[in-house]
Amino acid sequence: QARAKTTTKQVVAKVSIDNLGNYFVALGRQKPMEIAAEDLEAYLCTIQQQDSTMYVALHADELVPYREIVKILNIANENQFKMVLATRPPEKKR
Repeated sequence: QARAKTTTKQVVAKVSIDNLGNYFVALGRQKPMEIAAEDLEAYLCTIQQQDSTMYVALHADELVPYREIVKILNIANENQFKMVLATRPPEKKR
């Protein structure tokens, strides 16, 4: 007998901060849209209310001040969001 596999697709809320301090959000593979920093927490809470499997993937330019990263980490901590910090491999020097 075959067993049915139950797979739960987790919702990924991508938060990006560029080198100018602009915030962007995207769900899954959606195109990122700009969001005001003060609206980010409400946006993420709304998504989490719709799907409790949501987790936040933070992407930040290397020139972003660390205080901006801490803001996002604090929002995640205060709301008990699952969080990952997205990184990319360092570029190889030639």
